[in-house]
Amino acid sequence: MPGELRAVAVRLLAYLCGIACLAIVTAELFKSSPVIAAAEPAARPEWITVERPYPAFEVHLPEFAEGPQYTIQRHERGGGRKDILTFGEPGRSMRHVAIEIYRPGSEQPDFDDPVRALVARVAAFEPTGDIRASFPIETKYGQVATVDFAFGRFGGGHCVGFVRTSDAPRLQISGVSCNMGALVDRSRVACLLDRLTLLSAGSDRATASFFARAEVNRTFCGQRDPLMYATPRHQGPAEHAPPVRLRGALAAR
Repeated sequence: MPGELRAVAVRLLAYLCGIACLAIVTAELFKSSPVIAAAEPAARPEWITVERPYPAFEVHLPEFAEGPQYTIQRHERGGGRKDILTFGEPGRSMRHVAIEIYRPGSEQPDFDDPVRALVARVAAFEPTGDIRASFPIETKYGQVATVDFAFGRFGGGHCVGFVRTSDAPRLQISGVSCNMGALVDRSRVACLLDRLTLLSAGSDRATASFFARAEVNRTFCGQRDPLMYATPRHQGPAEHAPPVRLRGALAAR
């Protein structure tokens, strides 16, 4: 009898082991495979920076020892182009100037209201107070809409934002002129735009004509005579030198 019980126990144990193995195999067969989330590709920016920009514009500002940082951006789908000239760094240098020449493609059917466009542009400065619409400035490109605002710690930075929009050709000239610790002289804004010139328009004849017409209205920063502007008067010892005495027949005349 004990032998029979032992045999039954062995068979029962083997049966239970078989059931356990079958359950394990079944679980492995029907186990759902891990779901791997498809990694979405990073969205490309709308504006792509050109690696080796070939300048189409230039501006010389004597108050800066170095020339501007020149950046060209292209719209990925619309084909628009932005040429950006930057002097100094906002909040880090005593003076900062940025000028952007935007020639839109299909991405910009119409330009926004000038003041509204300026408010959107200067938002990156995180103004410490209100952005105030101000009087337009007369430039060689015509009247330029402006806004005034302060930025930085305790509002120590003062800026004038400006924009000039043209429908024929379709382009927009905008930017900022900023000082740290002093108000911006608005005549300097007109002067920096007076110094903005076109280097090359490629096959864009309308843009070339626009800048050629502007050159006719150039004031040379308040000195309308280009010779006076190009050759500034230098004060030095030569002004105090004694008069030259002529000899011979010329002196007797």
